[in-house]
Amino acid sequence: MELETTLSQTIRTAGSNSDYDSACKRLLSEKIILAWIMKNCLEEYRECSISEIIEKYIEGEPQVAEVPVLPDQTNPSLIKGERTEDKTITEGTITYDIRFTATAPKSGEFIRLIINVEAQNNFYPGYPLLKRSIYYCSRMISAQYGTVFSSAQYDKIRKVYSIWICMNPPKSRENTITQYYIAEKSLVGHVTEKVENYDLMSAVIICLGKPDSENYHGVLKLLNVLLSSETTPKEKRKNSP
Repeated sequence: MELETTLSQTIRTAGSNSDYDSACKRLLSEKIILAWIMKNCLEEYRECSISEIIEKYIEGEPQVAEVPVLPDQTNPSLIKGERTEDKTITEGTITYDIRFTATAPKSGEFIRLIINVEAQNNFYPGYPLLKRSIYYCSRMISAQYGTVFSSAQYDKIRKVYSIWICMNPPKSRENTITQYYIAEKSLVGHVTEKVENYDLMSAVIICLGKPDSENYHGVLKLLNVLLSSETTPKEKRKNSP
């Protein structure tokens, strides 16, 4: 399969690169790896096969590149960059490791999502990673103004995901995948709103770990092997999908 050959080449190149951070991003930007993450972490793709996600739902070619994104300007390329930057006049630059768009099946129709994937080596950077991931979600929604929707067209807002892959989490969080999202809660009386009207952002924290865990399988094992600085390129190719 061509995708497998491409992944194998990426692993070989990444394995000989001294820039570990860049190597991680290149591996994660491979469609077959993104598809595994999407199937295991995003509810929209649970019933899809890996090949379906690759061939039908991931839009464009996810790449790790320096693409400046200005949410203050109207520019269709805002949504198409895979590794992009959001910058305003009053703020510093925020760099997304990988960002891409995808369609998803829903009741016979298609919805469009914006997905961000981050590789994080330090679980304690001086602030809660979860807050940063929620901030990224918020920025991906606000950056849609002027590109996906304008004026009072808030019904066109696309759902966003920010997925964080943590290589060195604390022991208590090893080999876990946790999702944080907006939910409905009635405080007085009871009403029911359409889920799609509030389910607009979700943060997913993937914490890798050692093999001595009952959860060490599936996408957790795959990512742990691929992103390990101790595993040889030969071993990575052997264990890759």
